[in-house]
Amino acid sequence: MYFNKIRLINYRNFLNISIDFNPNLNIFIGGNAQGKTNLLEALNLIVQGTSYRTNDDKQLINWNNKTSYLSGEINKNNENFRVNISLEKKIEELNKIKLIKIIKINQHIQRKSFLNKEFKGVVFSPEHLQIIKGSPSLRRKFLDEQITQIYPLYHRYLLDYYRILGHRNNIFKKNGNTKELKENLLIWDPRLIERGSFLILTRIKFLKKINYLADKFQQEVTKGKENLKLIYQSNVLEDHKEEIALISETFKDKIKKYKEREIKCKTTLYGPHRDDFLVYLNKDNVAFYGSQGQQRTSILSLKLAEVDLIKEREGICPIFLLDDVMSELDEERRHFLLELIINKKVQTFITSINLNYFNSNIMEKGKIFKVEEGKASVL
Repeated sequence: MYFNKIRLINYRNFLNISIDFNPNLNIFIGGNAQGKTNLLEALNLIVQGTSYRTNDDKQLINWNNKTSYLSGEINKNNENFRVNISLEKKIEELNKIKLIKIIKINQHIQRKSFLNKEFKGVVFSPEHLQIIKGSPSLRRKFLDEQITQIYPLYHRYLLDYYRILGHRNNIFKKNGNTKELKENLLIWDPRLIERGSFLILTRIKFLKKINYLADKFQQEVTKGKENLKLIYQSNVLEDHKEEIALISETFKDKIKKYKEREIKCKTTLYGPHRDDFLVYLNKDNVAFYGSQGQQRTSILSLKLAEVDLIKEREGICPIFLLDDVMSELDEERRHFLLELIINKKVQTFITSINLNYFNSNIMEKGKIFKVEEGKASVL
């Protein structure tokens, strides 16, 4: 799968721009705040329907305008698809602004879920370093997003789980006698256990699979100097059981054992909504003991593993978007990363301040664009 071209109208700092791409490698160079990252965001928006930088789509529309338009021509299995996304700000009562988003594929209106199913993209941005350094909620979000892109059923179970969790927590917050509260919990506990056990098992299996691939990339990039290991931390399980019946039974026992504590705290204390995973390099937690380069390489290894998982599962290569990937990497790591990308034959878009990070051999295999003040020109 690869982009042939895109067109952007009133998108962030791009007023009207059309770009034809190389099917393999595309490099955007330019200073800060010129639009390099905006281009990556637009490409990802076209294939996934959402921005990886903001939850408010109104921010995507150029601030002088009320509408924005994105169009992309994507080749998938030798068939061309035209994806159009229009964004419009509508002023309602009390001057509230409502956003209207319309997604079309080959002129037919589609839901975002259909877009996610048809097209795939993997993004690395500097903010993704927080997956390692940030809170457990960021790592859970990373896990859920990656698994959802490969296993759509997981997303349905995830939504169900959080809906059930919300009902259960509301019961804790209501004033009433303990007996009545426990009776109400009996309605939701089996459902929480069923959905939650599925999420835990899927996460364990996914991390096991992605760990194998990510460790392989980590060793390749570092010439065998570093081994990467992902460790899943569940507050339900004491060991990583891979049988749904055993996980469900353990989950049930945990809720039963600590019911009084949950009533006192007025919230659900156990379940996948509180789980985490840790990243280790050579037996050291990279969040505490890894350099900036090691942390960045670890995330890149996870992203490269995600590319291979999508290819294995879907039979297509996702587009690969790398924002400011070269900074903080030493020359050796940059060289091996670029060689890996080229050999994978996946369409890749890379942003950089300049071309100093790229040798002539790499540049000959791709297309280079100068991005300046909302315009892009071929070098």
